[in-house]
This record gives sequence, C-alpha cells and structure tokens, in this order.
Amino acid sequence: MANIDLVDTNLANLNIIDEEEDPLLVLREDTAVEQLYKLCLVGRVLTDSIVNFPALKNTLADLWHPLRGVTITEMEDKRILFKFYSEIDLNRVLHGLPWFFNRHLIIFHKLVEGEDPNSVPLWHTVFWVQVHNLPIGYTSEETASQIGDFVGKFVEYDSSLVTRGVSKFMRVRVIIDVRLPLKRKKRIGIGQNRFIYVLFQYERLSLFCFICGRLGHGENYCEVRLRMGNQHIEFGWDLTLRAATRRGGQE
Repeated sequence: MANIDLVDTNLANLNIIDEEEDPLLVLREDTAVEQLYKLCLVGRVLTDSIVNFPALKNTLADLWHPLRGVTITEMEDKRILFKFYSEIDLNRVLHGLPWFFNRHLIIFHKLVEGEDPNSVPLWHTVFWVQVHNLPIGYTSEETASQIGDFVGKFVEYDSSLVTRGVSKFMRVRVIIDVRLPLKRKKRIGIGQNRFIYVLFQYERLSLFCFICGRLGHGENYCEVRLRMGNQHIEFGWDLTLRAATRRGGQE
C-alpha cells in the first residue's frame, strides 16, 4: 500500500512539473506601452554624488520652458524619465544638447518602441567640436565626417562657417562615449609626405578630468589618481579643450 501511495505522489509531482513547464501565452499591451513612453527621454546625471532631484527638476523646467509642459519623474538607479507632450518641445531639448546640472553632464536617450527605460544604456552624449589648424581647402563635409568619426561618431557638419568665409576652424557634431577619454588632437596627411596636427575644442564643455580625460569627475575623484597613490602624476588634458564662447552668447 505504501508503494502505491509513493507512486501516486511521484505521478502527481510529474503532473505539476508538466503543468509548470507548459508555456502560457500572454498578450503584450503594445498600445499602452507605446503611449506610456511616447515622446519620452530617459537620462541620468553623470556623477557618483547624490543629485538634488527637486532642484534638477526646477532648473531644467526653467531652462527648457516647454510650450506643452514636461513631466519629470525620478526612477531607480539615479535614472530620470522626461515625458513631453509636444514633439517640438522634445526636439528642441535634443537640439540643445548637451545639458548640465551643477556642472555635471546629463546624459539623455530618446526612447523608442520596445525599449525599457530602466535598462537602456546611458553612456553617450552629443557635443559640437571645433577642429582647429586645418589648412584652407580642407573643410569639406567628407573631411568633417572622417574627423568626426575619429572624435566619436559623426552626426552633422556646420557648413555655414564655410559659406560665410570663416575658416578659422571647422565645426562637427559628434556622439561621444563618456567612458572614453576626450580626443585632443589628430595627425592627418594633407599631401605627399606632409602631415599636420588638428586640435579639438569642445563647445559647452563642463567638468572633466585632467588626468584621465573623461567626463563626469575632476582630478580629486579620478580612479587613476587613486591607483597611483603618491606617485608623480602628469596631466594629459587641460582647459585648451574648452572652446571659447562664440559671438551671440553661443558656445
């Protein structure tokens, strides 16, 4: 009798396992999710310090002045969700990148269908970069694209400087990975056996490290400095990377 009970118990356990493994097909609420994150940005402030969320919320709302408003929500892991109610307002914010709070860069990502704001990578930002020391005749869009892809990932080229006859520097807009050091210069060939260095300056550049060249911290909080202890440290980056303010209040 005991053996029969044991067999019945084993069969019951097998049935439960089979039921648990049999997949239950559920329907995704595509419309609800799509509407929830439509016209949304997710972002984070590039700092290990605690961010004063109410102050950040008020500061950005005052800077942006969205016509239809914006809802700013604090999420987990220092992430922030920005819900816009007009595509014009959202695009104006993206066009104005980069944005900062207390000198710290804010990384933004525009959510697309299917992305989870809690897990989408937040490592890239956009900068306008000035390319100095280029000879006359080497300011084409093809050259801009090549140099832009060296600095980061080429986005666009400001052809208005060439049109106006301003040839002191070239402007390229690039996507930069904040985990990597800022590029300072590049050796390029401009003819047979002739080479020069072009120099880079970043518009609206805020806090970055003179030791490792990365955004988001200063020398006192640099991991490289901590690892080197009391050894002599040479600064490989300096303020020459910061572009001067342009006329009209633009940088």
